[in-house]
Amino acid sequence: MIPFKIHCIDVKNSLQNYIWLLEHTPTHQVAVIDPTEAVLVQDYCTEHGLELSQIWLTHWHKDHIAGVPDLIQKQSLPVYGPKAELEKIPFINHPLEHNDQFSFHGTEVQIIAVPGHTLGHIVYFLDAIDVLFCGDTLFAMGCGRVFEGTYQQMYHSLARLAALPPRTQVYCTHEYTLSNAQFAKHVEPDNPAILERFEQVERMRMLGQCTLPSTIAAELETNPFLRADSVEEFQHLRVMKDSF
Repeated sequence: MIPFKIHCIDVKNSLQNYIWLLEHTPTHQVAVIDPTEAVLVQDYCTEHGLELSQIWLTHWHKDHIAGVPDLIQKQSLPVYGPKAELEKIPFINHPLEHNDQFSFHGTEVQIIAVPGHTLGHIVYFLDAIDVLFCGDTLFAMGCGRVFEGTYQQMYHSLARLAALPPRTQVYCTHEYTLSNAQFAKHVEPDNPAILERFEQVERMRMLGQCTLPSTIAAELETNPFLRADSVEEFQHLRVMKDSF
């Protein structure tokens, strides 16, 4: 059994951020992904006996990097992040590009560039444990807004993620699944997989439960943005969702 465990911190902010922690269980060392607030990470690590050893950033938006300055103030930590966004994230000391790799306790972490939401957005894929930390590019039943890139870039970025193994667990950074499910049901009202998942997500959110992780397999069945057959169809859906 591969010795890793994933922890979730619910930021409980208006953007519904999650902070993910990847723990190497034998050492209790963790990598934190997109830390919104330092104190939440520090308190969680203290409470659960974890040692923060790495920081992984997907893109420059404040709700993904705001906690980093305070986390690195007291200790020197490797901060991984997109090389293309160094000007906006100056505290990155391990800049990364597409197809770069590094190791976390002997497990390979592969970098995939996914421009669209921001031009430098990257994701972290750990094939050995079937895990994808995808920031704001792919959401459960949705995708990020196209802020800096083009619709063509975002379409191709999502295609890169859709090509990952179906078993891959998808850890995105926001609890947007219910609103995404409502939109998916609107655009594909006759898709039984979407209708079934909508009911499941609605029940989970009524109970205050986290709807993540998803899987690539589930997204291929229920995510309209991954199911779009062309850039034009994707753009039509994304523009529609922007004002849904």
